[in-house]
Amino acid sequence: MSAFTFTDKFLFPPDFDTLNLPNSENKICVISILGKSAYHINTSKASPLNHILDRDVFKCIPEAVEETVTKGDVECFFDTENQVIYLHLRSLGDVHRVATLCQRLISEKSSKDFFSIWQKEEFRIAKMLLWMFGVSHLLLLSHPGRNFDISFVRLFRTLDSIRLKLQHSVSDQLHGLPISKDWSYNGRPCSPRVLFVFESCSLDFSVEDSESGAKGRSQKGSPIKKLQHAMEDQIYRILRKSRVITNISNNSLFAVPANQEFVFIHSEKSEVIDPVGYYLEQLRLNSTIVKDSDSPRSRSYQSSRKISQGNGSSGSRSSSTATHFKGGNSFKEFLWQHIEMALGRGFDDNVGRNPVPSLFETVTTQTWFMVANRLYQFYFGDSIDGKAQAHLNTLKSLLETDIRFSENRCNKVLPLAEAAYQESLPTHYVTNFHLSKLAQAQRVFHQFARGPACDKYLQQLEQSCEKFWRNGRQLCEEISILSNHCVNPLHKLPDDPETDENRHLPTMPHSSQLKTKAACNCGRKQTDKEDPFDHKYANFDFFDALVSTCCGELEHLELPVFKPSTSDAKASQVNRTTSIEEKGENLIKKETLKHDIVTGMGSFSLALSLGQSGGSEFLPHHDHHSGVSTTDHYTSHQSDHGLGTDEHEEGSDAPVEGGHSVETVEEEEEEEEDPQEEVEHSPDKEEESGIKPEVAESQKQEDSPKVEVDVMPSSPKQDPSSQRMEPEITINSQKSDTETSQKDETFLGKPLLKKVVELEEADTMRQHSTTEYLYGMIHSESPPHLLPKFPSWNMCCLGKSSLYNHASGLELPGFLHGSNFLLPWDVTVKAEKDKWPSIGETTTSRKGRQKKNNKDVGEMNLRIFLGDEYECPRGHRFFCSGPEKVIKVSSSSTVKDNAAKLVSLDMPLYCPCPQCRSTKGYVAQLMRLYVSTPEGPLRVTVDPHIQPTSPPCPIFTMGTENPVELPAGSLWVIRLPHIYMGDHGAYNMPTDSQHMQCCRMLKGVFSYRDLNKTS
Repeated sequence: MSAFTFTDKFLFPPDFDTLNLPNSENKICVISILGKSAYHINTSKASPLNHILDRDVFKCIPEAVEETVTKGDVECFFDTENQVIYLHLRSLGDVHRVATLCQRLISEKSSKDFFSIWQKEEFRIAKMLLWMFGVSHLLLLSHPGRNFDISFVRLFRTLDSIRLKLQHSVSDQLHGLPISKDWSYNGRPCSPRVLFVFESCSLDFSVEDSESGAKGRSQKGSPIKKLQHAMEDQIYRILRKSRVITNISNNSLFAVPANQEFVFIHSEKSEVIDPVGYYLEQLRLNSTIVKDSDSPRSRSYQSSRKISQGNGSSGSRSSSTATHFKGGNSFKEFLWQHIEMALGRGFDDNVGRNPVPSLFETVTTQTWFMVANRLYQFYFGDSIDGKAQAHLNTLKSLLETDIRFSENRCNKVLPLAEAAYQESLPTHYVTNFHLSKLAQAQRVFHQFARGPACDKYLQQLEQSCEKFWRNGRQLCEEISILSNHCVNPLHKLPDDPETDENRHLPTMPHSSQLKTKAACNCGRKQTDKEDPFDHKYANFDFFDALVSTCCGELEHLELPVFKPSTSDAKASQVNRTTSIEEKGENLIKKETLKHDIVTGMGSFSLALSLGQSGGSEFLPHHDHHSGVSTTDHYTSHQSDHGLGTDEHEEGSDAPVEGGHSVETVEEEEEEEEDPQEEVEHSPDKEEESGIKPEVAESQKQEDSPKVEVDVMPSSPKQDPSSQRMEPEITINSQKSDTETSQKDETFLGKPLLKKVVELEEADTMRQHSTTEYLYGMIHSESPPHLLPKFPSWNMCCLGKSSLYNHASGLELPGFLHGSNFLLPWDVTVKAEKDKWPSIGETTTSRKGRQKKNNKDVGEMNLRIFLGDEYECPRGHRFFCSGPEKVIKVSSSSTVKDNAAKLVSLDMPLYCPCPQCRSTKGYVAQLMRLYVSTPEGPLRVTVDPHIQPTSPPCPIFTMGTENPVELPAGSLWVIRLPHIYMGDHGAYNMPTDSQHMQCCRMLKGVFSYRDLNKTS
């Protein structure tokens, strides 16, 4: 550009028109500055040139450093007055440039490491040095310290070999330019002269030493001169021994003068290294004022006078001392003698007996810019011929000596690391073992590998070990529910679809080769059970396979399961569980519905309007999780109190059996009604008679002399906040009022409430999904509209109750000696003697009897046999009479315990096996419940609720709406799940003893209802 005035430095290549340069016809001298710099503020290795130029041209400004990193590496300044062009190379030897590259690497968050950036920059700087050695007359090699850096020797030798190889290509680039043939052939104007500059000195100077030694010491005998001459001799010997320089300078990369100084050592710092300390020192010197003076004028005068005196005396003294001590050691004089020689007759640095003429040319400014631009495009342009590119690649390889050493070292260590990985390997192994062996191989590799190629060869090691492992040595990664690995090679399951990824894999099921002993559903046959890998095999497939050989002929109870309506049914994705607030809202809606129905019937009966009669309990809670009986046909069990602690109303002297309250209602006069009388008391006849509900209600209230209320205890499965206690009302009236009350209850209970129950049951059935099934098991937190695809529970009938002999117990395989007895549970119920005669009494004919006497209705004791069976992995089975209490029999084979604890207490889900305590300490799990129901007016119900771990956790149930009622006179087995699978995984047996105590079957499993009481 025409506006460029050459008063400041610029970057090469220039962005202005070089044809309009001032004094373009004059000869110029080109000086290049390279090397390393010290880490000082606002200074660089080219800062000493500022004293020669009498201006601050070369400064270490952060903006300038960033500009050179982005746009170029060479700072240029054209001294038009002295016809000198200065080229300053900013390389990795400049600390400020390295710091800028590191900051950029951090800010850009690049994946490259610093070493890769260093190699790239080093190659670029090497090409820049080739360019500078081809266009310069003088080169200043700067050292921040006081010793010669011998690493430059290897760099110079590398550049010299590549220069000779590129000489023909460079000569082709210079062909056609207005230069001499010698320059065009050699590719450079001369063999440049290199001067060595050291920024620090090893000598310690003081004013006293300089004054005492300046009197009889000449310039040649000064310490600084002796040090410089010694450094020249040392550097010359190093360069000659390494053959960097030779007798004929035309054949060398550069030359050093034979009869001139080429080493300069800065004996004093002319640059301000610490600006803060400099300004503080100036402030201290300029602020010393005489205390006598008061006026500002006198203070300023004395201050200026003191400063001038101090500057004059100290300045003259220091200057004279420095002159005598340095012996005329001036950097300007040192450099200017070489500049004058270059602009004059040129350099002739050939030595020897038969010296040859040296090559040296000075050109005009315009010609030099033309040659420099052409060579710059040759080294850094986009289009480089193949031969030259091959030589540049050789240069890159020679510079990467550490990389070549590292690759050779890593290539030698890699087989050792692979051998360490393959040592003592099993035939098949899992990922964790593979990673551990890989870590061992990596430790061996890091022990011997060195250099920047470690990461590259470390990836090769990982790939090699990965390939070795995947070449038929992979073990199946599947883990069983009990946390055991599958020991088969990597395979696909029989029901897996074939894909490109698993086509080469063998087909087989999972197996951990760990087997346990387990019995079938009914418990009559034991066989080996594989370690389950899913809860379907653990709870269904294993037992279903034994049905054909053992349990197929028995009567089974069908439990609620999923019934698909389409062939593409899938498991539902349960994302969340119902919150407590949502449960509360649903409960409020249910309670509101019940309240509306009961309130609407308030005009029919006082008991119904109070919501306390048996009729209100016909509204069942359609929540299959609770599993609590809500009808008045069931007698609830004791929940909140222990055995024999139930509270009764006054007048209730019912006996307590096994934690249950049994009430016996005696009527003073009870007639046996004929079928005709029953027809007369039907609701239809009552409507025909014209009796209004209001009249019946009022009559009932007036004629009820005694009301006995037996409050049913809440079931332990019921949440006190979500289940309302349904009281049971027993009304005892006189003979004349019995028929009217019975008519009212019959009218209100059967036609209306039964319809409501049927509607709600139908609505519940409609809610069950037919397209999605529950992956796990039914529990208290599972969605109410989902059912499992298969039952995890099983109920089967072994036969009549007479099959069980209390003297000998159950004759089933695997039971420990003396622990195969069921426990008796005696229950007292009311019975009619003609229906249920006592022992030794025969039944009489009912013919001719129209009424029954109250004395014919009495109490009778019925015995139910219960058993909680535990089974350990080794097949040992035993019954428990209480928490962790194994049944023991006397010498006469009689059982002393009863089933009171089984009915009223929580039973643990896990119990230590008494047979395995001396070995590995296997723990038995509650697997079966046995119930032997008696013949009589009694129906036993079962409703197990399992808490698999410490709360909070879901409660697992069979999924039935109400407790399951067992027929009379039969022996039933309820097989419990082996694995309790929730929505988010299986609940295995805890390893902590405290958590194991929380795993239990909640009390209230067994209950009964009195047929005579509910008739």
